[in-house]
Amino acid sequence: MSLSLTALDWIVCLTALIGSIGFGLSLALRRHSSESSASFFLAGRSLTWPIVGASLYATNIGAEHLVGLSGDAYRYGLCAGTVELATCIPLGIAAGFLFPYYLRTKVYTIPEFLEMRYNATARAFFSALMLVISIMTKMAFHLYAGALVLHGLIGWDIMQVVALMGAIAAAVTIIGGFTAVAYTDSIQTGIMILGCGLMLVVGLDKAGGWTGLIEKVPQAIHIAKPASDPNYPFWGIIAGAFYGGTFYWGMDQVNVQRVLGARDVLQARWGAMFTVLLKLSPVFIFALPGVVALALFPGRDSKTTFITLLNELLPNGIRGLVLAALLASLIGSTLSVMNSVSTLVVRDFFLRLRPSTSERKQVLLGRFAIVIATVLGVIAAYLIYKTPDGLYKYLQTISIYLTIPVAPAIFFGIMSKRVTVKGAVASVVGGSALAALFVWDQLIGEAAGRSMFPWLHTEFTLNYTYRGLWGTLLVVGTLFAVSAFTTRAAPETLQQLTVDWKSAPAGLHGFTDWRVQLAALVLLTVVLYARLW
Repeated sequence: MSLSLTALDWIVCLTALIGSIGFGLSLALRRHSSESSASFFLAGRSLTWPIVGASLYATNIGAEHLVGLSGDAYRYGLCAGTVELATCIPLGIAAGFLFPYYLRTKVYTIPEFLEMRYNATARAFFSALMLVISIMTKMAFHLYAGALVLHGLIGWDIMQVVALMGAIAAAVTIIGGFTAVAYTDSIQTGIMILGCGLMLVVGLDKAGGWTGLIEKVPQAIHIAKPASDPNYPFWGIIAGAFYGGTFYWGMDQVNVQRVLGARDVLQARWGAMFTVLLKLSPVFIFALPGVVALALFPGRDSKTTFITLLNELLPNGIRGLVLAALLASLIGSTLSVMNSVSTLVVRDFFLRLRPSTSERKQVLLGRFAIVIATVLGVIAAYLIYKTPDGLYKYLQTISIYLTIPVAPAIFFGIMSKRVTVKGAVASVVGGSALAALFVWDQLIGEAAGRSMFPWLHTEFTLNYTYRGLWGTLLVVGTLFAVSAFTTRAAPETLQQLTVDWKSAPAGLHGFTDWRVQLAALVLLTVVLYARLW
């Protein structure tokens, strides 16, 4: 099945897409000089909360959300969107405990903060790890997934689309720097929500409204699956929001760079709360349309759900707007990765070797890094394209395993003065061994149809959310056990870089207080979970 597009659809699609990119670039070039390293990498640390929040949202949303969530919801039900509602947990933790220390120290990268808390080796290790994750999984995955979707929708050649989307994203990032990325992300967030929101409204109307939908597919409406569910165990996913989500939203350079560009910690925290609000939408505008498709068009291949929705439900013009939303999600997520990769390369490696590098040369090096990263990302996407489905299938799962060794050392390095350098090293080494075991079992064992580790195939160790939980707990135990018998950092260092639990928290200041906003969002999240339970 392929997508039926009219001339009007193409006009709407290209107008929305080109308009958003052009407007974002014009704002960037008008407001900031791209020859300053602070402007090129962090938008001059001037972003306000709407831009921070919308850019965080756009960075998170890729083609896999629009297409993958609807397909999984068609197959498994609304439970496919469980994790989307849980963002209040990790972003609440990050806004409360992590963001203030990043902004206080005025770092450009999370590895730069790690050098302050631990040492230069920690910085180099984590930066190298983030570069591998960003290029070999994030960028490659976004480019390949988007191209695969467009191949299925329109028939375009996969690798040609990968190269074209990579080139467009690279050009925007090179010309406008982080300012262009942030503003373009914000505009495209509106396109995604509007386009997919219209698809939901039309679909619900065809299905007879919410009541009619429940009558047609009552089994697909429930968001909570039992703990033994192999795909979406509710409590496993909620646990994953704590350990995996906190890394993703609070330590991953690609996401946190939006926060580092904020004007101050208040704008960063308000932006995080705005993201939490926006993240309540995917379960409805991406996953729920899949349930609508199940009600209206049962018995079809779940992989064609998104195409079915566009072809069967949407009128001309609106179909083009939704396609624009899909392309915006692909370009936006790729923009974010490219900018962060360039920041890591320049700040954590070039400046370490040549601290006296001028501002202008830093920007030039950043642009060159974007070109190299784009080439590597396209090559990685090609390797995925030429590899049997097994590897591609596990890319997202493997990503969470890569966070197990490093997340505890970063998080508890800020949360506790007890954590030492040697404790962090021991936890990273032990966590790396554990992650390697999980990856081996996931890729080699399951591909061969057998496992050398039967204990990883029980009810509470098979799903990756459980494996990540147990692995994280073991790494945390190692971190504190070794730290208890080794020397801490200097008191003045700990005073600046770790939470002071003895100080009294500031009083609340009405709804402008981010903590009040978070409490309201948590309550709204709980109500939505209860309503969809």
